[in-house]
Amino acid sequence: MKLHLSNRSSRLLYLFLALDLTFIALHIIYTYTGLISNSSFSIEQDRGYAEIFQYFKQYWSVLLLSILALRKRSFLCLIWSLLFFYLLLDDSLQIHERLGGFISEKLNFSSWLNLRPQDFGELTVSILVSLFFLIFISITYYFSDRFSRKISKYLIMALFALALFGIVVDMLHIAVKSPSFYTLLGLIEDGGEQVVMSAIVCFIFSLPECLPQTISENNRYVK
Repeated sequence: MKLHLSNRSSRLLYLFLALDLTFIALHIIYTYTGLISNSSFSIEQDRGYAEIFQYFKQYWSVLLLSILALRKRSFLCLIWSLLFFYLLLDDSLQIHERLGGFISEKLNFSSWLNLRPQDFGELTVSILVSLFFLIFISITYYFSDRFSRKISKYLIMALFALALFGIVVDMLHIAVKSPSFYTLLGLIEDGGEQVVMSAIVCFIFSLPECLPQTISENNRYVK
């Protein structure tokens, strides 16, 4: 069974990537030229224009996966929808930042490699939440249908790509003291997250179009 983007999904992906590149370009103009003074054009700005666009993509990922979970009666798709719902809440409400500060204070984390106790607290929260969802996904995977398993393989790869930018590059961004590299890593971190999330939501958008074909294949296999 192969999953691929339809023409409609591909056009949506091109549109989203074009918007991502536009936000990245506006961020560069804001950061390096001073021609734009409004900080909302920075992709690093909380509740800036780029981050609101990211909320939009996460919201539709949650909604589409929830609909797919109902259509397929797939608990695995439901867990994926809950994971993206957490990501939406985390970005909008700064959950891992707040919990990270609480944990670092209670456990008396120390600074290391230019990383603050707060950063280690945030990293702890991100790792624990990731492990929580990965454990549930792994358990449910073995009891799920072929279609849900195939979806999960793609989404797990996408999740690791998000973690690369959102956790690994984020830690490097904080640890680096050179102003020029600090600014560049901030751009790579948030710009990378934007691009990966665009690919994810367009992939999820294409899944209902693959569903009838998959059901037909399964019926033929049973016969």
